[in-house]
Amino acid sequence: MNSKLLFLFVLMSNLLFAQPEADKRVATLTVAERVLNKGLATIDMGLYPGSLLMHGMAELSIVQKDPKTLSRALELFAQFNSGKIDGRGSFISYKAGGSGAAYLTYLKKSPALTDQVARFAEKMVSEQKRSAEGILTANWAKDSLDQVFIDMAFAVTPYLLYSGLALNKPEYVDKAVFETLELFRVLQDANGLLHQGRGFQGKGVISQDNWSRGNGWGAFGLASLVRDLPDSHPQKKAVNALAKSFFTAVLSHQNKNGLWHQEMTDTSSYVETSGSGLMLYAIGIAIEKKVLDQSYLPAFKKGLSGYMAYIGDDGSVSHTCGSCLCPGKGTKADYKKQGWKFNDQHAFGPAVLAFTQAAKLGIITIDAPTAGYFVANEASLRKPQTYVRYMPEANGNILWENDRVAFRVYGPPVKDRVSSGIDVWTKSVEYPITDKWYSLNAEGLEYHIDRGEGCDFFHVGFGRGNGGTAIWSNDKPYISQPYATHKILKNTPDEIAFELVFDPWKVDGGPAGPFMVSERKVISMKMGTNFFKVVSTFETDHKGPITVGIGISYVGMPDHDKPEILTDPKTGLLNVWESYLPANGELGTSIIANPALISGFATHKNEQFVLVNVKAGQPITYYVGAGWTKNPHVKTKQQWLTYLENELPKLTF
Repeated sequence: MNSKLLFLFVLMSNLLFAQPEADKRVATLTVAERVLNKGLATIDMGLYPGSLLMHGMAELSIVQKDPKTLSRALELFAQFNSGKIDGRGSFISYKAGGSGAAYLTYLKKSPALTDQVARFAEKMVSEQKRSAEGILTANWAKDSLDQVFIDMAFAVTPYLLYSGLALNKPEYVDKAVFETLELFRVLQDANGLLHQGRGFQGKGVISQDNWSRGNGWGAFGLASLVRDLPDSHPQKKAVNALAKSFFTAVLSHQNKNGLWHQEMTDTSSYVETSGSGLMLYAIGIAIEKKVLDQSYLPAFKKGLSGYMAYIGDDGSVSHTCGSCLCPGKGTKADYKKQGWKFNDQHAFGPAVLAFTQAAKLGIITIDAPTAGYFVANEASLRKPQTYVRYMPEANGNILWENDRVAFRVYGPPVKDRVSSGIDVWTKSVEYPITDKWYSLNAEGLEYHIDRGEGCDFFHVGFGRGNGGTAIWSNDKPYISQPYATHKILKNTPDEIAFELVFDPWKVDGGPAGPFMVSERKVISMKMGTNFFKVVSTFETDHKGPITVGIGISYVGMPDHDKPEILTDPKTGLLNVWESYLPANGELGTSIIANPALISGFATHKNEQFVLVNVKAGQPITYYVGAGWTKNPHVKTKQQWLTYLENELPKLTF
């Protein structure tokens, strides 16, 4: 991390926690409690992430001296038994509340749980589908003989292990051991890491990923065996040997902040917190049971410290991948495209487990100089608002956005690569994204990939982009360089406005000879619209009127669908509808000019123009907008066209 980003980390952390210290220490059990409470208030406890959180709650209740957490956990598990909480999902163990109920039964914390745990253990062993190898697999699997996935190590192994130990059912224990060892045999690759599944892209086909949470699920199942499988069990040595080699492989991909990325072998993917938390928990157990020696303890502590950047003081957790089972073709790229979410249902259990395990190891506090950084950014920017930002650190680019869409113009330092066109940043969320995307980009996580909020896939280069201007002469556009100076006029949550001034550029005027033109434009945008307003004033030494082309670029490649172009001189509308499927949906880009000034429409290379008659020194007004099918407001081309039709009467020139 460079010094500028580190300073920003510390600053945002101090703002979030309102503490004066530059370097902070946080109590591990306090973190676990905060995340637990946030999770209990946030997620559906009947789904498997609820079972994961309940297991974390069970472990936390054993470490704490205060019995309140244990009492609360037992009350919640009782609600599974009564049906008040409907445990549901791929495995029958969820009906009992998951492995946490079996764990507390094993520890003899509540006789009332025994019948509940026993009943659903027997049902799972007798009624759960099996793969060809005998692995318990999901009852919804269309090809249960072939389809297996590493998540099953979490769903099956700890539940049957603790049920078997509590109920004196050695066959359950043996099945628990078999489940995880066999899943590792099927899904572990040559680098020691795990793939997620088999049979979802075709019979016998194994996904190509090394997904963070997938490896976390395997780590969870394996760690339960490391800790609590009796030493007398004939497979205990095999379990410990596998754990040592697997956790060593996992640690080889730990980043400099102690965490793991969504696609573990690809650091250009984002840091993913649920997999990181599960792996830290499991590595902590391996250290506790001396499968990994004390030399690994600094890596464990570093992971806890790094984790805190994604955890807020209210227990919120950022950067968690949503539900994911062998997406697309199961490639690493397919997993990279799975976006992260804020307070996703999978976020809470892993953090509770990791920080509880730290306390079990006697780690009472940890250094957390960047605590809450990503949560602070997320929380502070989750309120929908208009926003404009000048970025001297990013080539002088200027970005602006509202609750629907974002745009960018390029700064003077990159005039050798771009000109005065306008870029579109599509977004599927209402809160501002520009600051966060640039921060992530500085970490190597480029904003050209949609991670759940949108992305920049619109290409501008030297084109007009969406709504850039040119002087139209001799049947072609003459364009300016990027803006020369700027001034932000207004930057409030309800409206933004800024001015751009463009240095004079030369136009070939044909028989009348060349002439020079300069432009001053004021851009403004409000909330609740897909359009921004432009007021442009051109100055020139040319004696007569000039024609300005306001343009829209499109891809126009041979392997790309042709755009659909709509022009209407009566309303002043130019609309381009273009497909960027499958990854980036479809996009409508539009210009609405004053019909009284329009002289026609024109095409030049991969650009479409509306042509407007302009007099020097007299401002013209036009509107520029974009609608993306991955935004909730525009799902289809027809919805976009209907939106345009409804907007036209509201515009003034």
